[in-house]
Amino acid sequence: MAAQPLDDLWDAAHAATLDEPGLLLYRSNLLGADLAVTNFGGGNTSAKVQASDPLTGAPVTVLWVKGSGGDLGSMGLDGFATLYLNRLEALKGLYRGPAHEDAMVGYLPHCTFALNPRAASIDTALHAFVPAVHVDHVHPDAVIALAASENAEALTRDVFGGEIGFLPWRRPGFELGLQLGALATENPHLTGVVLGGHGLFTWGPTARDSYAATLRIIRKAADWLEANRRRPAFGGARVATAPDRAATAARLMPLIRGKIS
Repeated sequence: MAAQPLDDLWDAAHAATLDEPGLLLYRSNLLGADLAVTNFGGGNTSAKVQASDPLTGAPVTVLWVKGSGGDLGSMGLDGFATLYLNRLEALKGLYRGPAHEDAMVGYLPHCTFALNPRAASIDTALHAFVPAVHVDHVHPDAVIALAASENAEALTRDVFGGEIGFLPWRRPGFELGLQLGALATENPHLTGVVLGGHGLFTWGPTARDSYAATLRIIRKAADWLEANRRRPAFGGARVATAPDRAATAARLMPLIRGKIS
């Protein structure tokens, strides 16, 4: 039996009217609106967008990435931090190793594009160093059920084959960004990575591709869990669902009304 499918809500006609930042926002709002994809306030998305430097007019690549705070499902364009990608790459030369990882956060404002006041999040490096234009990071229950398992790496291989990589738990930050970028670069066939005890990264060459990959991987995890479960999760439902309770109440109300009238 397959798990309940996630709805693919992508509207190609609407998407055709949007520029790259608009497509990023559209994708983000769709992903964040479904709690089966990510929790409220959780996850982040990004796109590497071509732009002109406001001072020199030279072409530059700008990382648009969800900033600190906010919710994917309801955010606007002002919720994205914008940073020069080449400056983020230059930070690799300043990095002195995991013991000094926290110091890298202070360098992020120096990478800001066009004086954007939105603060960049701790996950910025994870998006910057993946060699894909569009990147999604979400916390779907179905994937976390695998990622938080004792044998998470083996399960990732079993469920996704060679399509999805795995990285063991590490606190989000510059070091994890380097590890994720290296894994994606050295394995160009990957469309995503499960982060142990954390969540899912997926990516693609277009906003549509990244969105579709995110949904597909979550579906695959949910279907595997449904097919391999041996007993109801947490002992099964303890309270009837709202529709069932409403139907029961509708049947009881005439009887109760008759007793008290």
